[in-house]
Amino acid sequence: MLSELLIRNLAIIDEVQVPFQPGFNVLTGETGAGKSIIIHALNFLLGGKSDIDLIRTGAENMLVEAVFDLSKCPQMKTLLEEIGFEPDDETLILSRELSKTGKSRCRVNGRAATVAMLKQIGKALVDIHGQHEHQSLLEPANHLRFLDAFGGEDLMALKERYTNLYRQLMQVERELTELQQSERERIQRLDLLRYQAEEIDRANLKDGEEEELLQERQLLANAERIAERVNHAVRQLMDDGGSLDSLGEAIQTLKEITDFDPSLREWHNALLQAFDTIQEVGFELERYASRIEFDPERLEEVESRLDLLKRLKRKYGDTVSAILQYRQQIEQELQRLETSEERLEILQREREQLRRELAETARALSEARQEIARQLERTVQNHLKALMMERARFKVAIDRLPDPNGLQLPEGTFAFNRDGIDQVEFLISTNPGEPLKPLAKIASGGEISRTMLALKASLQRTHEIPVLVFDEIDVGIGGKTAEAVGEKLREVSRYAQVLCVTHLPQIAALADWHLQVEKITEGKRTRVIVTPLEYEERVKELARMLSGKQITQASLQHAQELLQRIGVAKR
Repeated sequence: MLSELLIRNLAIIDEVQVPFQPGFNVLTGETGAGKSIIIHALNFLLGGKSDIDLIRTGAENMLVEAVFDLSKCPQMKTLLEEIGFEPDDETLILSRELSKTGKSRCRVNGRAATVAMLKQIGKALVDIHGQHEHQSLLEPANHLRFLDAFGGEDLMALKERYTNLYRQLMQVERELTELQQSERERIQRLDLLRYQAEEIDRANLKDGEEEELLQERQLLANAERIAERVNHAVRQLMDDGGSLDSLGEAIQTLKEITDFDPSLREWHNALLQAFDTIQEVGFELERYASRIEFDPERLEEVESRLDLLKRLKRKYGDTVSAILQYRQQIEQELQRLETSEERLEILQREREQLRRELAETARALSEARQEIARQLERTVQNHLKALMMERARFKVAIDRLPDPNGLQLPEGTFAFNRDGIDQVEFLISTNPGEPLKPLAKIASGGEISRTMLALKASLQRTHEIPVLVFDEIDVGIGGKTAEAVGEKLREVSRYAQVLCVTHLPQIAALADWHLQVEKITEGKRTRVIVTPLEYEERVKELARMLSGKQITQASLQHAQELLQRIGVAKR
């Protein structure tokens, strides 16, 4: 639900913070007070058209910000995650700013967003009626979904069966398309893959061999230098006058004086150990040097093998491991291509079977929709009657498009998609003698709003949009009709939050939350204030709506009666 709306520097509004409550909210005030501006601000926030002329005179920009409570809107949380946002503690904050330069800045929970994102979120959050923006029920693309939801669990189970069959058929069709390439292309691909497989297999690759070869090449290429330096080190250690001779003399020298100072024995022993270690190192280096052999032929073999690996990496992967992985992929594709003819026959049989099952399910789904459509028509008709539109006619038009490549039914062959073979559109005639027309072609704003209200009341348990806004619902009505509209709004508000701008006290009296919009002048500037009304202020506002500026005792009493009739007690 919408918890709060902040508007800054929009038209005659300098800054106003509008609180809302669950249930039925009304905004009232004299003509020109700024009620519709508040609805326009909400529409702007949710991705509607921007107009720099609406920026308050003297201001550099305008800002609209709204806080939504998503605790009872799990579908919104899913949508936000899909777009890339996360609700913060079940709270959603949307904001949009427009500068005089025409630059627009949008935010979702403090993060930068686009107008398209706001529009997508707005369509799932709010329906605004009385204007032609954000009206999900005016879009024929949504009518089928609404009809199916109205059908309840049985119809949805049938639709789910159809959807699963459709998904299977599409998977088979995709695989068939891949397999039904030209024979020449298939053969060419087979030849290429076989050549690549043979080339990789001939190489007899092993994981890690490139690293081993690189190390061996380094040793072979530097064999002479390694041997020369090792022999030099041996000479330095082992020859006459070398390190061992010097170390031996030091050992003998210390031994001669250890009898004088026994503490020197520790150092004498350490030198003995060092002597043994160095002598052992010298022997090992001699053995290592004796094994070193410059082998030009082996070096050439290693270089040739490395060159082969380099060529293969250029063609099939950055590493030997990647080449081996690619070889596995080749094998899988070879198996698929070599058995494609057999697989093609299997898939063709599977496709025909799925199309038969899909056609049967589509026909059953369509017949169920026809029955549900009649029920929806009667339900909407009853709501329209309650809204004093007794002569209005409502129809759910269900059509099928012929298609020679579609699903074959006893009645013909029809186009199909993931939703079935039906195209659904809601039609209405608001006056006797007028033909049925699409909802979007209803001329009267009041008729649009009342028709939307009737549909909302019919679909209230299935419609997911949590906030409904009615801006022109009281156009051209009064008396019993107004009361009927108010009752219907109150009924709908049990399932969704309702915001309604109205001039009619019969409607305003039925609200759970009453907001008064006033335009005041301070000095040479005009601004708008919004005040939540308690019981006494509410009585006065209803009396004003009943009698005009001159509030009489009779109008006050009438206002009290209106509130008492619906159980609003004095607080």
